[in-house]
Amino acid sequence: MHHASLLGLVVTIAVVVLGLGACDERRDAPPTAERPTAETTARPELAPTPPPVADWCAGHGLPESKCTRCNPSLIPEFQAAGDWCEEHGFPESACPVCNPRPPPGKAEPSAADWCVEHGLPESKCSKCNPSLVAEFRAAGDFCDEHGFPESSCPVCNPQAPPEGAEQAAIEARVVRFLSPDIERSAGIQTVAAEREQTSAAIECTARIAFDADAVADVRAIVPGIVRRIRAELGANVERGAPLFELESTRVGEIQGSLQAAQERVRTAQANLDRQRALRASDIASARQVELAEQELELARTEVRTAQTTLRMAGAAQSKPSGRYTLSAPLAGTVVRRPALVGMLATESESLATIADTSVMWALCDVPERHASSVALGQRVIVMLEGVDDPLEGELTWLAAEVDPRTRTVTARAEVPNPEARLRANQFARARIETGAPKTTVSVPRSAVQRVGEHEVVFVRTAPGVYEPRLVERRGDGERVAVEGRVEVGDAVVTTGAVLLRTEIMPGSIGAGCCEVEPPGGD
Repeated sequence: MHHASLLGLVVTIAVVVLGLGACDERRDAPPTAERPTAETTARPELAPTPPPVADWCAGHGLPESKCTRCNPSLIPEFQAAGDWCEEHGFPESACPVCNPRPPPGKAEPSAADWCVEHGLPESKCSKCNPSLVAEFRAAGDFCDEHGFPESSCPVCNPQAPPEGAEQAAIEARVVRFLSPDIERSAGIQTVAAEREQTSAAIECTARIAFDADAVADVRAIVPGIVRRIRAELGANVERGAPLFELESTRVGEIQGSLQAAQERVRTAQANLDRQRALRASDIASARQVELAEQELELARTEVRTAQTTLRMAGAAQSKPSGRYTLSAPLAGTVVRRPALVGMLATESESLATIADTSVMWALCDVPERHASSVALGQRVIVMLEGVDDPLEGELTWLAAEVDPRTRTVTARAEVPNPEARLRANQFARARIETGAPKTTVSVPRSAVQRVGEHEVVFVRTAPGVYEPRLVERRGDGERVAVEGRVEVGDAVVTTGAVLLRTEIMPGSIGAGCCEVEPPGGD
């Protein structure tokens, strides 16, 4: 019995030693390398499945069983299977650069918990929250090279920000003034957001021009000297009203030619009557009557030519005086009058321009990308600098080509101008309404501030507390429609909005008069 017990003890010790040796062998081998058996193939998994928590390489951001950096012996296996990323040196199906994914058991970061500045969850950002460093060091999850938790290091394991992260980060930066006195001294003013009926519209620049169908250029078709000016610059004239009196030797010659031609008509008429009487008595021949008729017709043609020339020139069909008057071809305003007494007027010199300004043209420069939304008959609002009340018109013409220099399409609107507020060559802003009216929230244009690529409105939610709200602005007028988390009645900041914008800008040191809450409220 004694020897048997001793033998049993020796056998037991040997088994334990052999077991320890087997454990040591497994410890020396790569901890997660898989050895193929008769029931398995050497081809690694191509369709990734969620790895267990223990099978994760935090240093490289992929399953430990597929980490070719920690286990280089796996490389030929993945290359043979065609699952290899040459660029980054990992299996293609698990490459942490091409296909980054969170560690197992870790939820996707939310937009509210994201540090836009450093590119990792705000709850793990050791740069924004240095107090977290000790905690991550104690857990063995810290990247000394970059100063972030190893599992979330934006340099070693970059992650794509969740959708809306930047917007959430902006709206989380609530501004709080340190005291009511500082808030009052900052001079911040608010107005209530209002409900407004608006419609989809295109904002563009516009040029004011005369209605080309209601403009006349006054010129002298017969050269002459200006002797008298009867219409002053800016005067309103009726159609046919006298404008200028001129004197011309050419007109005198035509008046003289008219009188001579009229005398030849009388003589030719008398000769024709006589020849017809002689022909009736069989004394004159038919040929003589025909020649008399031709002479009369020639004289009449000379009379008509002279009368037409004098009528077009504005000269009287009377005795030769050389005087003639230029009249207004249409009713309107004398908008230009370069004529001077004593100047030589010719057909190449403009004496005056008359325009009917009761209706003006607004030539809108519509950007090429918006041209397909513009159509005839659409309502146009024309806004002039320094004029409070906008003018309304309607689109009546669209250009058939794009301006190659400005890449815009000209759209013409006819705008009534009863008070003569519009002037030719004036610049304006035009708003072309392209959709049906709808109810929106409107705020003063000064309330909308730009932060990076976004626009925000600051809402006073409590004494000294101002929340940035992201909005989409519609329009460029004094009041604009906004879409976002702004409701009718919200106290939006106008005066002082620039100060608040400075406080929430990333990297800004601010004015030191208030506090800005980081995302998460910490």
